[in-house]
Amino acid sequence: SFQTLRFCDVSNNAIQNDASDILENFPPNIERFFASNSKIYGSLPASLNSLSKLSPPNIEQFLASNSEIHGSLPDSLNSLSKLRQFDMSSNALSGILPGFADSILSLQELDLSNQKNGFTGSIPKDLWRFQSLKILNLASNKIEGPIPPDIGKMTALEEFDLSNNRLVNAIPSELGQLAVSLKHLRLSNNMFTGSIPFELGQLQGATVLLKLKENNFYDSSKTAPLGLCTLRNVKEFDLATDPNLCPIERNALSDFYYSTKGAEWTDITDWLDEYASYCDWHGVTCDDDKQHVTELELSNNGLSGRLNESIRHLTFIEKLDLSDNDIKGSIPKEIGLLSELTYLRLSYNAFTGTAECLEELTKLQLLHLNSNRITGMPNMTQLDKSEYNESTFVSDCGVPSAFDETPECENCTMCCNANDDCYPQEVTPFEKMGLTYITFPAVFFVSFIVICCMVALSLYLFGKRKNRGNDLTMSAERRLEEDDNYALSRIGKESVYSYFVTDMVFGWLIAFATLGIQVGILVFFIKASEANLQEDTIDIQFTWKCPRDSDVCKDKADLTNAGWVIFSLLMIAFLAKDMINGCKLIYHSSKVRHTIGARIRYFIGGMGLCSITLFALYVSTVYNKAIATSNTAIIANSVIVLFIMEIDEYTFSAVDAINEKWTEHAAESEDSSSDADTGNNSLTPEMKEEIAFQKEQIESQEKKLMLQEEQMKRQSEDIKMLREAVKQMQESQRAEITPQCASDESMSAHTVDWENICSDRDEGKRGTRNEMKMRMHSRKVRLRFRRDRLLKGNGGSLKCPVMQSRNRGVTSSSGYKSL
Repeated sequence: SFQTLRFCDVSNNAIQNDASDILENFPPNIERFFASNSKIYGSLPASLNSLSKLSPPNIEQFLASNSEIHGSLPDSLNSLSKLRQFDMSSNALSGILPGFADSILSLQELDLSNQKNGFTGSIPKDLWRFQSLKILNLASNKIEGPIPPDIGKMTALEEFDLSNNRLVNAIPSELGQLAVSLKHLRLSNNMFTGSIPFELGQLQGATVLLKLKENNFYDSSKTAPLGLCTLRNVKEFDLATDPNLCPIERNALSDFYYSTKGAEWTDITDWLDEYASYCDWHGVTCDDDKQHVTELELSNNGLSGRLNESIRHLTFIEKLDLSDNDIKGSIPKEIGLLSELTYLRLSYNAFTGTAECLEELTKLQLLHLNSNRITGMPNMTQLDKSEYNESTFVSDCGVPSAFDETPECENCTMCCNANDDCYPQEVTPFEKMGLTYITFPAVFFVSFIVICCMVALSLYLFGKRKNRGNDLTMSAERRLEEDDNYALSRIGKESVYSYFVTDMVFGWLIAFATLGIQVGILVFFIKASEANLQEDTIDIQFTWKCPRDSDVCKDKADLTNAGWVIFSLLMIAFLAKDMINGCKLIYHSSKVRHTIGARIRYFIGGMGLCSITLFALYVSTVYNKAIATSNTAIIANSVIVLFIMEIDEYTFSAVDAINEKWTEHAAESEDSSSDADTGNNSLTPEMKEEIAFQKEQIESQEKKLMLQEEQMKRQSEDIKMLREAVKQMQESQRAEITPQCASDESMSAHTVDWENICSDRDEGKRGTRNEMKMRMHSRKVRLRFRRDRLLKGNGGSLKCPVMQSRNRGVTSSSGYKSL
């Protein structure tokens, strides 16, 4: 019946009655009245006390929204002490908001929003007394003034909507006291000024709407509170994407802070300050306009946790240094989107996985990834290595490695191992030519042999043309023999390489075998020097260090220029002789006087000596450059290589110990290979002085012989003249005596005796002259023979000069054939 009616729902109808008539005839016990969307019109009665004859009335819910009710609310609602929900939104009410008495403490929802005419005035200051109020919606009215700070005392409030009004001044920070209960805060489309209180960011799970141009937050020199912009507590903030109030880079740095456990950092100065510029945070550097982050340096700052994808918003960053921390996980692929990045240090962390995402960083000039657990290195072909040189790209690509398989890094400039020792991975000049440490000497020596062959052939043709039609004099021949013997002596009589100048097949096999052993041993040193830093077989010493607090890697080796000077002196002292003698043998192989077989032997002997000497120098240089760490180490390594160069002599000693005849035959063959037999292949300075002295004596004796020959010629002329005079005297005597010849026998006998006497005297003089000439010639020959012996050296056998001349086809101008 009408008297007992407690619930009345006439909503969503077309009643079209006056609101005053309906309210004045309310059932006395009504508790819930729903008349929304019913087209009720008219105005409210002056007092809502007429809603019921009862005192107090029992009404709990009164919903009359979306109708045409106008007028104003009564001054008080004192009689509605049980009212819990009062919703008259979307009508045409107006006037000033009434005061709310202390008696209505049970009210939980008050919705007076969206009035066509709109309420005016300010928010009642005693509104906070509604401690049970959960929903307060006064949106879309004409309410003015500030928000009462006491609203923060309404601890049960869940939804607070004051949007689309004319509220001014700053938003009270006391609203942050509603952090536990408030879920929706709508303050947009007002005229608030000042800073947005950071306490709003403490609203747990709330939706905070402060947007639109009527709120003059842009006039503030400060941004919106960081906690509100980052939405770490609130569910939604409509200004979170505003670049002025909520810079996206600040939000990204905030996310970075939390993802790397910023509370545990060593230095967090100004980090997460609600209003301070993020450009003032520790380790952050911005551009001149303080708009964009250009550098983030937080090395050795206690970072841990992981990097998240929000780092992609630092689109203008050029330098990122997070080295020497404990950041874990994989490198986010979003780092590859930082197109302006030129400097990236992630070394000395605990990153895992791969880093291929960094290949997109085309402007990168420095990349340090060492001392992590990254297994896949990026292919950074675009790196500019001109500024940081060896320190440009550092990674864990050295041995020993912390992984089962050492990571490969083709473009790394520095490879570090598990001990944090590093070594430069340089592209050698050989690699630029497509060669290696092994293939380069092979190509070099092939070219060297070809060049030596061409030089020897050119010298041979030149010499042949120069001496065409000319006989070699004894002095020129003797000089060539001396040079030849000197060069042959330098190949080493106590080395198996001496077999190269013999025709012993067995000796040649020993010489080539020894040469092959030496080359094979030296090849091991080359392989150990190869710059393949991922191989465990290398001997390279990782002497470089890439410090945690520096981006420049430094060589900690004690090897100085003095060590290399000593190395050079050692190489010159021990290898120069073999190199010079080898070149001499190659030169002498081009002499015209030698046979083809001799030329081939000399050429092979010289090439073998030069080749092994150059190869030893090359190996020693490469090996020391790879592993020498001190001046003493480079000397020790050089001695090892030089010892290998003595294998030929030790082999010769072994052959001599097995069979002395083999080495004696080698010495004899070496002597017979020369055109002149040389007992001694070397002349001491004393011997050279003695030879010079004997030469002077011989020249002096030759001058004396020439004077004696001239005297003999003059004596011969005198004798001839004497004979002519005697002959004339005899003819004169015959003319005088002839008429008396028959009668005077004594005169005739006297004449005969005179002739006999003259004849005997002539014969005696002639015999004396011939004997003297023979003695002088014999003495001259003996002197020259003595000189030749001295030139050949002591202890050697000397061939007859005439036989030498005949054997060489040379006609002696000194009359040797007359001997």
